[in-house]
Amino acid sequence: MSMKPHILILSVVLVALTGCADLVVKNLEVDWESGNRIATAEIANIGSKDAGSFMVYFNGDEDPESQNHRPQVRHNVPGLDGGDSVVLTADFAPLAHPDNNSLANIYQITVLVDPKGMVKESNENNNSRSVAVRTGSGEACVDFGPPPATGTQYGNPAGHSPGDVVLVDPGGIKMSVQNFRWVSGGGTFNSGRIETPPVSFGSGQTLRSNNLNFAFDFTNTGFTVSKVVFDYLDLGGFENLSVNGQPVPVFAGELTAAPSPVAGVNVAVTAVPVTGGKKGTVTLTGVIQRMWVGGQELWVDNVCARH
Repeated sequence: MSMKPHILILSVVLVALTGCADLVVKNLEVDWESGNRIATAEIANIGSKDAGSFMVYFNGDEDPESQNHRPQVRHNVPGLDGGDSVVLTADFAPLAHPDNNSLANIYQITVLVDPKGMVKESNENNNSRSVAVRTGSGEACVDFGPPPATGTQYGNPAGHSPGDVVLVDPGGIKMSVQNFRWVSGGGTFNSGRIETPPVSFGSGQTLRSNNLNFAFDFTNTGFTVSKVVFDYLDLGGFENLSVNGQPVPVFAGELTAAPSPVAGVNVAVTAVPVTGGKKGTVTLTGVIQRMWVGGQELWVDNVCARH
């Protein structure tokens, strides 16, 4: 008996795609002026399908990061048709807390759309946007609070390492700790502290350096820094000073004997006698990205960068 082969016919069913949602942060603006702590974002669906429900996170990015009371504002969007957009606002001011340094460590705002992956999108890689926090006033100052609280330690007692960023001012100035250099060469990494100075100068709390350098980075202030001014109190020993990475190694000696110019930046130091030493003002004039300063018995206050 002959057998006829069976012919199997495979049917291919083509499923037409009906389109997908595509969520983006179309615009992000930050108002950090005059006590405001507000971010506003336009969230758009540039796809062709309704997105359905999704979350939007406004994150206050910090350096260093808070271990508690992370500054974050969340919104739940019930739906967004293709081609539509919605404007959302986040007020960070109520989130200020000692555990997050009263928002002083925030250096930028990042908006994340659909962080939980609730929406199927045609592009999953365009869901965030960041904007630096800047005062926009042409001036940014660190006056050492509070915050930080009196008694805040830096350097070796706090477990820091050279290069660690220990403070980020809302105006965009970052402060890190660095090795201190001896006049004779070599150096050490000792301590710093927020405290009321033993001789009145500056305003309120000040930053003390005990054989430790503090490096101030002005590159995130939002403007070209052409002048830096700070007050100091010198009650003994010698100081370190560096501008834009020069001199190499850092200048070590009396502030009043600092070279000028340094890296094309003019250095002017005033001094008046006080009990046990002297106090005055250091003014740097030129294009300034970074500055290091430290001493053996040195206090500094009101580190201001100006356009």
